[in-house]
Amino acid sequence: MPLMPAVIAVATLCLPLGRPLAGAEPPEVVTGISDAVKLGADRDELGTVRVRGTVTLAYRDSSAFAVQDDSGGIWATTYRQPKNSPERAARAILRAGDVVEVSGRLDRGGYAPLILVDELRIVGHEPLPEPLAADLPRLFRGGDNCRRVAVEGVVRAIESDGRYDGLILDVDSRRILARFPPDVSRDLAADLIDATVRVVGVTAAVRNARGEFLCPSLSIGAATDIDVVESAPSPPFETPLIPLDQIAQFSGAPLPRHRIRTRGTVSAALPGNVAFLQAHAGGLRVQASAAGDMQPGDVVEVAGFLDMSRQIAGLTEAVVRRTGREPAPEPRPITPDEIATINITARRRGEIATPGDFDGCLVTFPARVVEVKPSAGGGHVALSSGDATLAAMLDDASFTRLASLQPGSDVQVTGVIQLQLQGDEGLRSVSSDPVVQQMSLLLRSADDVTVLRAPSWWTPARLAALLGAVLAVLAAALVWVALLRREVRSTTLRLADEMRSRRNAAIDFQATLRERNRLAANLHDTLLQTLRGIDFQLGACQAQGDKPAGNPWEYLDVARKMVNHAAEELRGSVWALRTMPVAGKSFAESLEAIARQTGHGHAEHIAVRTSGQAFEVPQFVAGNLLLVAQEAIHNALAHADAGQIDVDAAFDAAAGTVELTVVDDGRGFLQGKESGPDQGHFGLTGMRERIERLGGTFVIESRLGGGTAVRAKVRRHDYDSRIDVTAAEAAAESPRS
Repeated sequence: MPLMPAVIAVATLCLPLGRPLAGAEPPEVVTGISDAVKLGADRDELGTVRVRGTVTLAYRDSSAFAVQDDSGGIWATTYRQPKNSPERAARAILRAGDVVEVSGRLDRGGYAPLILVDELRIVGHEPLPEPLAADLPRLFRGGDNCRRVAVEGVVRAIESDGRYDGLILDVDSRRILARFPPDVSRDLAADLIDATVRVVGVTAAVRNARGEFLCPSLSIGAATDIDVVESAPSPPFETPLIPLDQIAQFSGAPLPRHRIRTRGTVSAALPGNVAFLQAHAGGLRVQASAAGDMQPGDVVEVAGFLDMSRQIAGLTEAVVRRTGREPAPEPRPITPDEIATINITARRRGEIATPGDFDGCLVTFPARVVEVKPSAGGGHVALSSGDATLAAMLDDASFTRLASLQPGSDVQVTGVIQLQLQGDEGLRSVSSDPVVQQMSLLLRSADDVTVLRAPSWWTPARLAALLGAVLAVLAAALVWVALLRREVRSTTLRLADEMRSRRNAAIDFQATLRERNRLAANLHDTLLQTLRGIDFQLGACQAQGDKPAGNPWEYLDVARKMVNHAAEELRGSVWALRTMPVAGKSFAESLEAIARQTGHGHAEHIAVRTSGQAFEVPQFVAGNLLLVAQEAIHNALAHADAGQIDVDAAFDAAAGTVELTVVDDGRGFLQGKESGPDQGHFGLTGMRERIERLGGTFVIESRLGGGTAVRAKVRRHDYDSRIDVTAAEAAAESPRS
């Protein structure tokens, strides 16, 4: 078994440092160690002390040492001092028997008070104090800490933790660890096992993190502190043989203190030098002290010490020898419920379980897998069998083969049953037999688990996952429907707004077209006729000029030319107002007519081109595009000083779009600096508003000396034909001025 932790190291390296209360006066310096211990036991009165005593223990590789005087003993440590301090230097040469003066601050310690050394002086050397005869009841209840005592016991084992060696002693049927450094173990006899020895050492405490005492330990300083009182009664395999099923049974004599010997057949061999020997319906757990090569079916003799720590007899620190070979014991078919019933019935009747308690026996039974949990070097499988739930453990790398077991699998398991017993609470815990609290199963290998039936694919986890997925899909569908309705509502509103805007644009176009036609008719009937009348009157004046009174011919001729020119201009304006050649013509033809009429009388060359597969453009859309083209051409003619004007109409039948582009090579302008409504120019703004009412895009690109490009792009919709009809009807119903 592993050694107890190093008490001195625990006391010096793992303990919190005490602090005197702020503002409190330091306690009086004391010289007696027992007084210092009493002072340190009170957390509220920790302070500085100075003691003088003899060093009873000082391991070379530890900063702690033990000091004792006539009144008691105390541990001290220099671990808080710097490595090159005088105190560390004095500690390095400290030996048992040195007389020292130690001053420092008391610390509460992990169990008993100790001194955190501030000053250490070696003042002499003297023989070690005589050891006290151990008061065992006091020793095992935590008394005489750090005192040099003598203890007698039987050596069960000699073990090592790599830093210190130790004797495992049976002292009055209780185990205690006597620790010593390796240089002491070299001087020990090899046949100490099972011998009765007297050891002298300094007591220390094994405690928990709450400062509660658990058990004592001894620290031995020299090989001379170990004295053999009685050699082992006999070699291990010459002790009397006790049948396997009679170990720890009534015999009229106390339970043995020395090694006992038994014989049996190995039913299971597990890692850690653990084996189980089986006899009838009972088994024996054997913890060997050295590695062995035991296999199921081996007939062996074992000699070891009785261990009742599980409240079921076993052997520890055992030596094993193989004496034969026979068929391995067959596992007995029995369920955990049946084992529990046998033990409960025997306890209730005050009888020995019949045919046995089955602890340590190789059994087999069906079960259901509840959980599989791997761990470092092994793992366990939680099993359900009847009313019992138990863990099947395997401390072996082959456990990875069991990791694929699915919860819910029905399996047949084989292994060694171990019972965990516990006494009742209160007074009955010391006056009644222990009860079976829990069972576990030790597997020999992964082959001890055989799958009888794989679990249904529809496990609770999968059902829960499926239900969760369905709920998630349903929730997603509801969210999608809500979003879709919201999107449909948004799209509907947007479409309605777009249709309303296009309808308004169509109505505005039709109304504008009717008003232009009306104005054109009025101009033709009034102003143009009036100008013709003037021409007639001027002709009459010319006729009168034949009279000798004057010669108005030259002036009248100029007037006639001016009137004719005005008439021609007015005729062009009338055409521009009246003519919007849309109905009955294609968009391309209307565009060519607009370009030809707008550019009439100008030197600039205007080229009209179309591309893509042309389609019928709704009348109000085509009309607005033609007005934009007319305005763009007019601007280029009036302001650009251009030589070439290119008008392009690009059709995209798949997308249902028409893109109109008017590009000139004129002087251009600086964008952002062009004339607008504030300066009385509405051309660009009007073009942009026309296209945006149709839901299209309008872009002007220009730079000084680089010409200007006007781009308008609109989309045809299926409902445009209905808008054309509706707009025409609405325009027809509007009152005429």
